[in-house]
Amino acid sequence: MSYVERPLADALMLARNFEKIQDHQRYKITGIYSFGKGLIQRPEITGTETAYSALHRLSVGQVVMSKLNAWEGAIALVGEKFDGTYVSPEYPVFDIDTTGNDERFLAHLISWPRLWEQLTPRGSMVRRKRTTPDTFLSTKVPLPGLTEQYRVAGRLDSAMAKLSRAGELRRSTTRDCDALRESLISTANKATTHPLDAVMTLTRRPVEVSASAKYQEIGLRSFGRGVFHKPPISGAELGAKKIFRIEPGDLLFSSVFAWEGAVARAGAAEMDRVGSHRFMTYAVNPSIADADYLRFYFLSAPGLEILRRCSPGGAGRNKTLGIKPFAAEIIPLPLLSEQQKIARVLLSAEAISRNRGPVFDAQIQATRTALLNAAFTGKL
Repeated sequence: MSYVERPLADALMLARNFEKIQDHQRYKITGIYSFGKGLIQRPEITGTETAYSALHRLSVGQVVMSKLNAWEGAIALVGEKFDGTYVSPEYPVFDIDTTGNDERFLAHLISWPRLWEQLTPRGSMVRRKRTTPDTFLSTKVPLPGLTEQYRVAGRLDSAMAKLSRAGELRRSTTRDCDALRESLISTANKATTHPLDAVMTLTRRPVEVSASAKYQEIGLRSFGRGVFHKPPISGAELGAKKIFRIEPGDLLFSSVFAWEGAVARAGAAEMDRVGSHRFMTYAVNPSIADADYLRFYFLSAPGLEILRRCSPGGAGRNKTLGIKPFAAEIIPLPLLSEQQKIARVLLSAEAISRNRGPVFDAQIQATRTALLNAAFTGKL
């Protein structure tokens, strides 16, 4: 069965619930994630902290979108948590015509990537183009009768709940891995202490850049998510930028994001790759320390505390890991054999929770999209 396509204006109407700004009133602000991930709570502001003269007040059951990012899924249904919060005029708000439409059906519909594709702006400067309320409301979508909407919404609710439980199970595995790391590191923290500069040494291996040669740079993800490889770049493109050779076994820190877990151990895949001056490369003293153990240590609460303490700077991300204060830190280390044992356990747990995680998440997302495709083409 195929559904008749009708404009969204048959199900939604633009709301006019603006409230004039009062200077000393406090407003709970809401934003919208892209890719159908829902609403996000923003910091509360006073009326004097916004240039807008009025804000939209959200109510449960309304639909809200971002003019700038609707084309990549920044559209959401307002739930109870966000009732009474506010969005700027950049976020048009719509009421649902509940006399002929089911709220649950529409919630699934606005999370459908094929709908977002219809809102994608064309031509140059794409990211500067906005989806207007008129464009949104004139977009044609599958809108069956109310009884069919109830049926489809019920089946989608059931299937999506199962997918959510599967995703939560995967996240639970990650949390268990993190808890195991904290427990093992905490126990090991009762060991003998060592000055950090005796444990590992900042090691720079300058590379002389040739304009005609190609170089493969690395990057570091925050929150312990490891190394990534950048596309090859020519020496001419590098210009005066200084680069340094990476060797397997090096312990790597991003000088600007170490405080949020941008820490990794270089493996065989990093052979012959380079990093900029923003990557601090340490050679570990193998007689007293294991590089894998140290990586887990610096991703644990006590290790991150050291990195944050040694990364002075303003609020947000303007923090840089100081070489001298970092080298002066004292860290506890169990016997080398115990470090290696702990590292093996944590590497095994990490392989299960992290290496399989992205693949599993992608499978869940693909299943979710397939279900939506089936639902809105009359095949569910």
